[in-house]
Amino acid sequence: MDKNAQLQTADQTVKGGVIALVSYVAMRRGWEPELIALVIPVVSGVLAAISTLFNNRKTACMFVAKEDKNK
Repeated sequence: MDKNAQLQTADQTVKGGVIALVSYVAMRRGWEPELIALVIPVVSGVLAAISTLFNNRKTACMFVAKEDKNK
């Protein structure tokens, strides 16, 4: 498997786990289902924004390094 594909798979798995954890905690705290449904895309957007801030903007992946600007 291509190295970037592996990193993308790992990235999406981590982000999915974070979203699942947020959903679980919200459910256990008794949040309304409608509120949880609204929070999930926000969490996803925040994770994508964090990925673009710290690593590769083209892929929004936490694990793919930024491209070298000298190339």
